[in-house]
Amino acid sequence: MKKSILSIITFTVFSFLITSCTSRPDSGKVENAAEDVQDAKDDLDKANSEYAEEVMNYRAEVQQSIDENKQLVAELKNEKALAKKEEALARNEKIAAIEKRNRELELRMTDYKGDSKENWKEFKREFNNDMNELGKSFKDLGKDNVK
Repeated sequence: MKKSILSIITFTVFSFLITSCTSRPDSGKVENAAEDVQDAKDDLDKANSEYAEEVMNYRAEVQQSIDENKQLVAELKNEKALAKKEEALARNEKIAAIEKRNRELELRMTDYKGDSKENWKEFKREFNNDMNELGKSFKDLGKDNVK
């Protein structure tokens, strides 16, 4: 009899320990986690669409600047030749260099694949710098014409 009571008590204690140690998933926590995941996905989708829109807008702005540069180059080519042949040759070489750089920038923008926002920021910073340099080239060419 002592064995059976001891067995029952031991069995009861072990049963109690086993059932109390196993945790049951809280359905509220699972639902909250699912909502958090969905919110994160929505935020990521929004950020990606904003990034894509920023890239598209920047490309449009750059294309407009490149087209304006092409127009300036065409106008410079159509101007009357300068009196001195050496000056005209130097000027034409500068115009050709500007035209080449403008084409390179246009190609670089066209070929850019926006793979990450960090790379985009770096690309945009470098590209803006290069566009500013090209703008300075136009201004410097205009200064040479004033002489």
